[in-house]
Amino acid sequence: MNLEDTIYRRQSIRSYDKTPLDNQTLDEIRDFIANAKELNPNIKWSYEILPTEKISTMMRWKAPHYLVLYSQEKENYYQNIGFIFQQVDLYLQSREIGTCWIGMASPKGYRNPDKSQKFIIAISLGRPQGNIYRERDQFNRKSLDEISDRLDERLIPAQLAPSATNAQPWYFTHNDDGSYDLYRVNRGMLRNRLMGKWSRIDTGIALAHLYLSNRDSFRFYMKDNPKELKGLFYDGSFKI
Repeated sequence: MNLEDTIYRRQSIRSYDKTPLDNQTLDEIRDFIANAKELNPNIKWSYEILPTEKISTMMRWKAPHYLVLYSQEKENYYQNIGFIFQQVDLYLQSREIGTCWIGMASPKGYRNPDKSQKFIIAISLGRPQGNIYRERDQFNRKSLDEISDRLDERLIPAQLAPSATNAQPWYFTHNDDGSYDLYRVNRGMLRNRLMGKWSRIDTGIALAHLYLSNRDSFRFYMKDNPKELKGLFYDGSFKI
């Protein structure tokens, strides 16, 4: 299954076989990461694949491996991490390796040698116990007219993107030149403080789905003076 097809079948996996992945598979994952497309190539980022004993998490379940992700703090750095590693997420699931983005996890006994980068988030990975894929009708998602100012089936890949607590914090508007503006829902002061970074990662994940569905035409950019919309934060513009 290719990455675009996996968009319509993936699900977050929370039950894993405890057997670690072999070294060849881990090396192939590293090779894929090295060639993933970036949203903002001016941001330094890095990752490490850690075993379960080097992860502190509030989750009751465990995976044999965890990707821990780091980044410099620059414009769109949360979105950039979401964009890059959702490509990785789909690559892994296309190989029947389960994944789950985990906000409540952090590395234990590992420090990034680059002090200019901070820890962002973790992703669990390993062989799943049970089915790795789901059917299209099993997705619980907002309707297209809830996430966009216009009913547009080209946005279905973004509609199906995973998000923290399944909040789906994205909203798309259409421009006369055929481009789109992406906004992030303002969830209020308290929830923005608690979950703001996750919402930014989520919009990057949604953009990754749109990129993979439009590889030849996708282009992301930031407007100097974007239109302000009540209850929404501007997160960028793109063409597909």
